[in-house]
Amino acid sequence: MGETDDRDVGAVDVSILMLFGMMAVIFAMLLVFETATYWHSRNVYDEAAAEGARVAAAFDGDCADGISAATAAVQRAAGSWARGVRVSCTQGAIVTVTVVGSTPGALGSALGFTVRVSESVPKEQ
Repeated sequence: MGETDDRDVGAVDVSILMLFGMMAVIFAMLLVFETATYWHSRNVYDEAAAEGARVAAAFDGDCADGISAATAAVQRAAGSWARGVRVSCTQGAIVTVTVVGSTPGALGSALGFTVRVSESVPKEQ
């Protein structure tokens, strides 16, 4: 009755250290995933804005054509995660197409950032 078992001394401390270590690893992985989805969506929106600006700046093009070309490019490349994408266009000597949308979060739509990309092209005469 006087003997104690010293094998489990510190087991709780090790479990807590493992818990915090695992939380740090998961956080680092989510940060990497979130960064990758941000840059991917930014590239998709940038390509869509460039396509829309190219179409709108054509000799027979206008802003309506550029907006529909940019919207179609986003839907083609992004699919379902491109929700709430807004495309705007200003026309003059320089045509500017702006695409604003959100990035897909690493945890679905729980996370995510707003991306705003503009591309400008001189209007063909």
